Amino acid sequence: MNRRTDPLSENVQMYLVVIARLQSDGESVPLSLLADALGISPVSTNEMCRKLQDQGLVIYRPYKGVSLTPEGERLAHYILRCHRLWEVFLVEKLGFEYNQAHGIACKLEHATPDLLADRLDLFLGHPQVNPRGEPIPLADGSVAARPLVSLAALSAGQRGHVVRCDVEEEATLAFLAEHGVRPGAAFTVMAATDDSLLVQLGHKTISLARALAEVVQVETEVTATTPTQPISEKEEEMQAQTPIKQVSLDKLSAGQQGVVVRVGGKGPAKQRMMDMGLVPGSKVKVVRVAPLGDPIEFEVKGYNLSLRKSEAREITVEVSGGEVE
Repeated sequence: MNRRTDPLSENVQMYLVVIARLQSDGESVPLSLLADALGISPVSTNEMCRKLQDQGLVIYRPYKGVSLTPEGERLAHYILRCHRLWEVFLVEKLGFEYNQAHGIACKLEHATPDLLADRLDLFLGHPQVNPRGEPIPLADGSVAARPLVSLAALSAGQRGHVVRCDVEEEATLAFLAEHGVRPGAAFTVMAATDDSLLVQLGHKTISLARALAEVVQVETEVTATTPTQPISEKEEEMQAQTPIKQVSLDKLSAGQQGVVVRVGGKGPAKQRMMDMGLVPGSKVKVVRVAPLGDPIEFEVKGYNLSLRKSEAREITVEVSGGEVE
């Protein structure tokens, strides 16, 4: 069976897990808060905490609260590992809603031997977080350090995955989840402006106001282009011989192409162009220009679209030698 938690009763395991969830930065958890979380009386909580202290699993300070010892923390993290692995399995593989999965996992966590937990972890691809973005402890009971940043702090081209959404309003959480902004979701920032971010999640693209992006906590990844690879002398010489310049999209002729470096305009018009795929870093090619220069048909991301000349004038592209291949 489970060599880590076999000697512990289910009641003791429950205490350790709840204390671990409530404890923040090693500070003591008030007994009143622990009693409320467990749904039992403060008197019973007080009595159990004294027993746990005798077992070397917690440090109990009257009038201050209770905190886990290193051994108590290790055991609690192992139980949390089993619990959160089951949550991932139940949600991702069996289609349960999170609240349902959480309730079932509360029962399964106490009856999961080491071998089953390890094989479940392997089967799931070693997930780092549960469906709510809470970290899954490692097999030894430790929790890997996870530096988080706000999605709003990222710039175009950066990628990573969502860890959690720090918002309590159900409507906002539902909106984010509906558009794929949920814990564990991989993303790429396509463009960033003063007011919003254009984010790609899977096959979907969503525009998020900066105020909303602020509440989305993420882990970033190093992109394939970082660090920049050194170029050879020949490549450097070729670049020097091929001047790069920036022009507005309306200046390009049919057949010419460039890379978008800036999208101007404001409000709905600017948002419309970004939704069409005209974001910094995307390659755009002019297919044809109407006889009077309006509209302009171009190709971006494999499909053709049309812009008025006044709209194309708001888009700055970078061209090399008059044309970027």
